[in-house]
Amino acid sequence: MAEKSERMRAADVLSALRTMFTSRTVLMVSASSAFRLMTQAGLLTFLPVFLATQMGYSPIWIGACMLALQTAGFVAAPIAGHLSDRMGRRRIIMSSMAMTGLVLLLMATIGRSTAFVLFISVLGFFLFAIRAVMQAWILDAAPKSMGGTSIGILFGTQAIGAAVGPALGGIFADHYGLMATFYFLAITIVIANLFIFFTPVSETRFGTNAASG
Repeated sequence: MAEKSERMRAADVLSALRTMFTSRTVLMVSASSAFRLMTQAGLLTFLPVFLATQMGYSPIWIGACMLALQTAGFVAAPIAGHLSDRMGRRRIIMSSMAMTGLVLLLMATIGRSTAFVLFISVLGFFLFAIRAVMQAWILDAAPKSMGGTSIGILFGTQAIGAAVGPALGGIFADHYGLMATFYFLAITIVIANLFIFFTPVSETRFGTNAASG
């Protein structure tokens, strides 16, 4: 009896996964999130390296810059969440990703200057603002009984992006210089935004706000 129950639970899990993998919204948002995590993980890896080797910052100042990056995200997250409830998930996510890509390009262009450091907080504001919004969109698209499954798929793809991003960034840094990594990270966030652009909103339970976003 217990063995039969185990088989039934396994069948339920597989059925749930099949259902989630047929949702284009879940797949597209998860893929976008993977590329966003490539950007985030690459930035958290190579920004301290750049500040140390190119800017000559001491460990305490590198820590202060990383604090500014995360603090800006802490401030931005509830703002982005509130705006996404009112204006739609897609609009907020695409706007934040577009600004992230622009700021990364500006940072790569200006190079070793005070402005580079000033842009760190701006970057954190837009990059970290949409983490909760993407999770909310996944939950909007998933059946009510599969919220945990949908978040599991999202986090799984994020782990892939977080693993691949620093590795690819290191390859670019070795072959083309450390600054090339920031151009690469700008490209990854643009790709993430393209996935959002082609994500359908008709599958979501979010209603008219999502459709208008």
